[in-house]
Amino acid sequence: LVLAAQEEYWRGAAQMEPHARLVYASVAAPDAAISAREIAPERERTVEDWLWHKLSAAHALLAASLPPPASAGGHPPAGGDGSQDALGSLQRLVYGSYGETYFNAGGGSPLLYAGVLLATQQFERAVAVLAAVPHLRQEAVHFGLALQHEGLLAVAQQKLADSSLLVGTSPSPSLALPPLVAQHVGEWASEGVDASRAAIGYLWLLRGPAAQRQELCIQLLLGCGKPEALLPRSGLSHIAEADYRELLRAVSSRLAGKGRASQAARLLYEAREHRQLSALLVAELSANIAAAARGTNPAAGDAAERAARLCADAAAFAREWRDSDPKEASAHGAPLFALLSIAQLLEGVSLWPAVATVTSRCSGLPLGVGAEAWRAASKGLPAAGPRGATDAIAMQPLSALLVRVEALSEAGLLPASLAEVEAAQAEYRLQPPEVRRAFPQLVETCVELLHAQHVALRNARCAPMPAAAGARAGTGFAAIRAQAEALVAFGGTMDVSASSGQRIARWLAEMS
Repeated sequence: LVLAAQEEYWRGAAQMEPHARLVYASVAAPDAAISAREIAPERERTVEDWLWHKLSAAHALLAASLPPPASAGGHPPAGGDGSQDALGSLQRLVYGSYGETYFNAGGGSPLLYAGVLLATQQFERAVAVLAAVPHLRQEAVHFGLALQHEGLLAVAQQKLADSSLLVGTSPSPSLALPPLVAQHVGEWASEGVDASRAAIGYLWLLRGPAAQRQELCIQLLLGCGKPEALLPRSGLSHIAEADYRELLRAVSSRLAGKGRASQAARLLYEAREHRQLSALLVAELSANIAAAARGTNPAAGDAAERAARLCADAAAFAREWRDSDPKEASAHGAPLFALLSIAQLLEGVSLWPAVATVTSRCSGLPLGVGAEAWRAASKGLPAAGPRGATDAIAMQPLSALLVRVEALSEAGLLPASLAEVEAAQAEYRLQPPEVRRAFPQLVETCVELLHAQHVALRNARCAPMPAAAGARAGTGFAAIRAQAEALVAFGGTMDVSASSGQRIARWLAEMS
């Protein structure tokens, strides 16, 4: 049809009126090199008229598979490469020959220039022009997302060093859309949880590598301080379930790595991610125990309060997990339950106890001095002075702490006698690293408790310890020392510090 219209045009061109020639020029482009001004000189033309004529001519040439004219509108194609692509020739004319200095002189007509670029299918450049104007950046984001959704945008995942959104050179650059969207939503995402949730919606519209989209969401949530925007699940229903849970786990992991374990735990708890929450609690409990063993987590102040709160929260979660999903808890909760038992014992010893008054009488310390002073004396350290009444409320008697030791033995985590050492060591080797690194501190603490029990029994002035304290091994001197020897043998292959080893050896010698 285009070729037929061209032939018809040439047959009657001499007698055609200007408007008829303009119609033929637009429909069939019989002489594409001629300008609209030459065809209809009396008409006052606008940019839209010029663009409509050029697009029509390009469309006609493309439809007829004809080459573009050697000179389009009096302007040679930029680059002079003799391209046979009619649309490409027009694009080079718009961007290379005229450019922004013509269509957007002085920066006063960005929408006009963007419109010309969009009309000539230079989508990447059009979005970049809009994005360069602050009050048009939102429109740039919307255009970019829509064009990408329709497969019309060449997208680069990262900006270049010069921060330009366009990556690559003419004629076909790519647009760094992900950084553009992330920058735009980051400007208002911190206004509230709803705003952060809306920002995630924008980022999730991006196509491309799932890992990059997830990373952009993580950076947004951590940067604006609103990780709770992931909750409730219904607020992000447009995200597939598997993707949502993966995002939630990734954000929780990053929060924990930044020392914000409580926020991470809440996310996992609210999302019912029990296994991941269990792993997080194990890591945090293990870190607290290791810090206390190194002396970097003092027994007073905010650190102690956080450690106690963590232990209490972990215990509450463990109970709920066992009640709500006993099968999953049994299959995947063993490390948490084991480490929680250890942490509760160590916490009890750190607050220990009213029975220390008895021990102090037995060992010749002043009356009224608590466990802290007894432990300091037993370790050859200066006493810190009596505890206050507040600490006494939380103190547990020695017998209760020994019951916890007994429970660990019954669970197979500690040996009660030399005959059980090999089995306990086998169980120890099966534990994950986070649990294993708590055992050196556990062994020292248990030997210390047995030594305290031995001291209390050794003084004839002391009343016998309650039977519950040694229900399995008995409370005689030989039984106490035998259990202590089993613990020392059990911990023989562990990485015990020199000072800890010296204390254990002294306590064991004093029980002979």
